[in-house]
Amino acid sequence: MKIFITTMDEPLYTNDLIKRIILARKSDIIGVAISHGDRLKITKKRSKVVYVISLLLIMGCVHFIKNMFIKMMFTLRSIISQFTPFENSASIAHFSQAHGIKTYFTKSLNSKSFLASLKQVKPDVIINQAQDFLQDDFLAIPTVGVINRHNALLPKNRGRLSPFWVLYKGEKETGVSIHFVVKKLDAGDIVVQEKFRVETCDDFNSVVKRCYEIAPPLMLRALDILEKGNYANTLIKNDNERATYNSIPTLRQAFIYRLSRVKKRWL
Repeated sequence: MKIFITTMDEPLYTNDLIKRIILARKSDIIGVAISHGDRLKITKKRSKVVYVISLLLIMGCVHFIKNMFIKMMFTLRSIISQFTPFENSASIAHFSQAHGIKTYFTKSLNSKSFLASLKQVKPDVIINQAQDFLQDDFLAIPTVGVINRHNALLPKNRGRLSPFWVLYKGEKETGVSIHFVVKKLDAGDIVVQEKFRVETCDDFNSVVKRCYEIAPPLMLRALDILEKGNYANTLIKNDNERATYNSIPTLRQAFIYRLSRVKKRWL
């Protein structure tokens, strides 16, 4: 099975997921494409500053500062590596190239030039972890389909920052879904899911960490299922009637969440 990966160069969680997939299925991976984009990408109607402040409240100061430091060091290493052979870049591009995998760079996965390159390599499956909203021309290219990792038990909690909304709404369990990508957000049939219980001591950071611990083996399991074929009857229906949708939290919602965490700590 010919596997193509589209992703963003993100050092906190995504790069480790992609590296583990590459190591496990290197002989099957025909290319990795890195798209411009980051986790702070939001619509023009929302303030990026307010979003960052909301993330600070959701993560807490310590984790927020730690994550910013990791990103700064990642960027610094990437810059230095361009000028000296003594510093290896931590980028996913460097990793994929070091393993002999052809690597592409594009501003948009939907651009005509990139789509032309993608059609030439004829992938069976595309694993997408980029931030682009994929258009029909992209989705039609792989013979099997495009699959995505989502940190929630679909069809519940479609959309952004699902671990936050699980905690905000007081849900008792969550998990990870590997699903087909369709034009509608997080609405494709589910290949495989794994759930875990949300403990009273959990916060946003611990739930995200557990999701990304589950994600690599779950993605590899999904690839095995698709490779064997005859999976149509095993797919989990991503029922629109049972779906819930989440957007970016408001500053007020982030503050309410942080206040609830403080109360739990002291009561």
